[in-house]
Amino acid sequence: HQAQAQQSQGLYQQVFRTLRDLQAEVAAQSDSALKTKILRKLGDSLRAIGELEKAGTALQESLAIAQALDHPSLVAATTLSLGNLEQGRFKVAFEQISSAAALRHAQQSLAYYQEAASLDDGVLGIQARLNVMQLLTNPIVAQWDTAIRFYPTVRDRLAELPPGRTAIYGYVGLAENLITVNTERDVIDPSWSEIGALLATAQAQAETLGDARAQSLVLGTLAHLYEQTDQYSDTVALAQQALALAKPIQADDLNYRWYWQLGRSYQAQGQTEPAIQAYTEAFNTLDTIRNNLVTTNPDVRFSFRDTIEPIYRELASLLLTTVPEFSMSANLKADTPQNQAYLRQARDVIEALQVAELDDYFQAPCTEVGRDRVSIDEAVDKTDTTAAVLYTAMLGDRLEVILKVPQQSDLVHYSAPAPRPRVDETFTQFRTALVTGANTFQYSRQVYDWLLKPAVDAGLVSPDRIKTLIFVLDGKLRLLPMAALHDGESWLAEKYAVSLILGLEVRDPQPLPAQENLQILAASLTDPPPSEASTYGPLPNVNKELDTIEATAAPTTLLRDEAFTAKALGRQLRESDYAVVHLATHGEFGRNRQNTFILAADDRVDLDTLGTLFRQIEAEDTSRLEMLVLSACKTATGSSREVLGIAGAAVRSGAKSAIATLWSVDDLSSLQFTEALYPQLGQPQASRAEALRQAQLSLLEQYPNNPRYWAPYVLVGSWR
Repeated sequence: HQAQAQQSQGLYQQVFRTLRDLQAEVAAQSDSALKTKILRKLGDSLRAIGELEKAGTALQESLAIAQALDHPSLVAATTLSLGNLEQGRFKVAFEQISSAAALRHAQQSLAYYQEAASLDDGVLGIQARLNVMQLLTNPIVAQWDTAIRFYPTVRDRLAELPPGRTAIYGYVGLAENLITVNTERDVIDPSWSEIGALLATAQAQAETLGDARAQSLVLGTLAHLYEQTDQYSDTVALAQQALALAKPIQADDLNYRWYWQLGRSYQAQGQTEPAIQAYTEAFNTLDTIRNNLVTTNPDVRFSFRDTIEPIYRELASLLLTTVPEFSMSANLKADTPQNQAYLRQARDVIEALQVAELDDYFQAPCTEVGRDRVSIDEAVDKTDTTAAVLYTAMLGDRLEVILKVPQQSDLVHYSAPAPRPRVDETFTQFRTALVTGANTFQYSRQVYDWLLKPAVDAGLVSPDRIKTLIFVLDGKLRLLPMAALHDGESWLAEKYAVSLILGLEVRDPQPLPAQENLQILAASLTDPPPSEASTYGPLPNVNKELDTIEATAAPTTLLRDEAFTAKALGRQLRESDYAVVHLATHGEFGRNRQNTFILAADDRVDLDTLGTLFRQIEAEDTSRLEMLVLSACKTATGSSREVLGIAGAAVRSGAKSAIATLWSVDDLSSLQFTEALYPQLGQPQASRAEALRQAQLSLLEQYPNNPRYWAPYVLVGSWR
């Protein structure tokens, strides 16, 4: 009952802990209906927090007990949960670009749902059928014709339910599925009026029950239906009614959707100011509930790409379209107070998108709140007046840049009128050329022209005034090292130090301690543990990396090979206060936190565990960890989501900055990089970004025309 109460409040991490403790109590007891229920709910809660493999184990055990008890309703309930689990696995497989695996999981999910429906004629069976519709109408599965044939069965079963939330939510879900089908196909079938009739039934039930949340959900969905036929006046009226019902009950998970609906409708009618106001309300509402969204049950979790990310991008696009672009010929700047307000708001939105993506990556709030955080404006206006910041946004029809130069309050923006598909293709080709060692000049020059040429031509950015370029990168841009951009004469690294940040706040960017005070913990692993030997080969040069670090003036503690375990790493972090932690071992930055890890001598150390090791010292408020260096780690397949793992590693460790690679490099290159980097760290007048630049220039001399070897190293976080 406690777990159910926690679930009703959306406290899914607490649900998991409650059920985990309860499972331990009943593990030794004989099989019973209670035991199978506990295991099923534990499996559901594990799925809710992203632990899909553990969820599968708990659900299979629950199913086995229910079958042994010959209890059809319990079997049906667990089978339905297994269908939901397979649907979750299907989405993960799709994100990992594993089409065959995604298809298998989708088929298995359908099989479970069909079995559950055959076992139960009541609410469970109807829910199973609704879930079949949801899966068939997923744009990835796109079984439109099958869904339409199946639709009457679901509709008729819904009509058998007594009035209540289950029926209302069922009608709404079915209507949303059918709207998706009609918008994806050339044929409108069923008709819009038939879909409206489903919602009318739901609305009548909601009004009879006096259920404000249910009424709001129905009216908002009806507004979405009217939007499909361009009836914007009715759309606005319905969305406003839905808001009027949702606001008093603080249903912010609905409020943001209806504000978004209003924003789209106003924009479609050319009403820019009301559209901005509505989008801003949607954005502000999302900001207040985002931490809850990323840890909620996947049955109600909002698809980030479908229903959260578009709000950020559409608002940024609307704001930036309203503000005149910087023009050198007309010396035009967005210098009116209103234009500057819009530019700053657009920048806030871009920054918030970065944070939201990182939270979505970890399925947990990952941003820091600390006493040593400062705004980026303060950092470049007061702390480092030789740094400029470029914020990028990949929008549907253009690539936007907002530029902040030091000690100037006004922002400027400019754009490249390139459609998103062309931008994505250029970035992909650039990335491929970088990784394979092919000629990159065509792409590196094009990206330079898009991102920097307008600012350089206008004299806003030049090496005599600006020493460091700080980038807030969007989408596939994160896969590209900005140091490898080329202006036709030289690489960017030859003129500027480069750093990446997550957004508008950074850990206070103070210089590193002098090298003789730069206490370093360095760990290496030559041979992977036996369990990983089939995937990862030896790294014969990693101990030479440690020798190189030890040869500097910095006090150094080493963990070599068998001595490098998670336990030993944690012990060292607790016992001493290190400024730099260098990990020379295999590692992956995957598409989610479960696939992001490093190898220690005994096993994988995933990002959650790594964060726990570091947080042990930070919790005591004694840590002064300045930099985390991840050597020999790589992004797994080159997804922009995987690059979030680098930033996440820095955040989870509490380090002010991190250095890692954007693609796999051999350990000889890592050794050469280490030999070039560490003599620079802690030197007077040499920032972290400048130390990285000097190391890259050293490698550039050895590989003058091949950025594959010197460009993959990126600095994330504090640049000083």
